[in-house]
Amino acid sequence: MDEMMKRKFGIYIFLGLLVGALFGIFLGAGSANPILGIGGGALAGVFIGWLIAAAVMEKEKKKVDKPEMKTFKDYYLGIILRPSRTFNELMNDNRRLKFGLLAFSISLILYNFVYIFLSAGGGAPSSFNPWLAIPAEVYYHYDRFILAPSMFGCWILAAGVAHLLSKFFSGKGSFDDTLSGLGFAIGIAVLASLAHDLPDSFLGAIGVLNLKEYETILNSPTIWRTILWVLYISSAVLFIILFPKAIGAAQKIKPAPAIFVGLVSFFVYQFVFLIFNR
Repeated sequence: MDEMMKRKFGIYIFLGLLVGALFGIFLGAGSANPILGIGGGALAGVFIGWLIAAAVMEKEKKKVDKPEMKTFKDYYLGIILRPSRTFNELMNDNRRLKFGLLAFSISLILYNFVYIFLSAGGGAPSSFNPWLAIPAEVYYHYDRFILAPSMFGCWILAAGVAHLLSKFFSGKGSFDDTLSGLGFAIGIAVLASLAHDLPDSFLGAIGVLNLKEYETILNSPTIWRTILWVLYISSAVLFIILFPKAIGAAQKIKPAPAIFVGLVSFFVYQFVFLIFNR
C-alpha cells in the first residue's frame, strides 16, 4: 500500500470514528452510561470506516491492475494516425473481429448509398465498360444490390489469400486476426474515394448535378478530374500502406513479407471488386 492509499485509509477510519462518536453521544444521552454509548458508537464507526476504506482501496487496485479498454473510436482513429502500433494493440483485443466488421460495414453502407444515389440521379458508367452483361444505362440500378455482397466477398477472399500466403513466411496469426485487420484497412482506405463519390452522387440524386454531364467532365482535363484522381490515388496509397501493416500485425511476420503479401492481397481484392462494380 503506497503513502496515498495509507492516507486515504486513515481518513476513512477517522471519519468513521468521528461519525460513530457523534452518533454515540445521542445514543448515550438516553442511556444510564453515556461514556459507554460514545465508546460503542466510536468503535462501530471505526469498523464501518474500515470496511468502506477496504472496499474503496480494492476498487482502486482493480483500476490499476486492469487498464481501461480501448473503444472502437480509439482503434479507428489510431489506425489513421498510428497504424503499426494500433494494429498491434488491436490483435490483443478479443473484440477485434467485431470491431473489424464494424469498420468495414461503415464504408460498405456509405458506398451502397453512392450507388443508390447514382441510380436515382440517372448516372451510368462511361469510362469503363461493365464486365457483367448488364446495359450501362441500368448498371447502377442493379449495382445497388450487387455492391454489398461483392464487397463483403472481396474482403473474405483478400483475407483468405493473405492468411494462406503468410504461412509461407511462418505466419502465426489466425484467419480471424487477418480478417479483423483488413476490415479496418479496407474500411479506412475507401474513405478517400468516398470523399468524392458520396457528395457528388448525392448532388446528382437531388437534381443539383447532371450526372451524365458530370461523367463527361470527369473524362476531360478539368479541375474536377484532377480532384477525382487525387482522391482515388490517395485511396490506393492507403490500401498499399494499411494492408501490409494489418497483415504484419495479424500474422507476426517481418515487414518485407508483409509488404509482398499485402500487395498481392490488395490486387486480388481490387481486381475482383472491379468485376462487379464500376
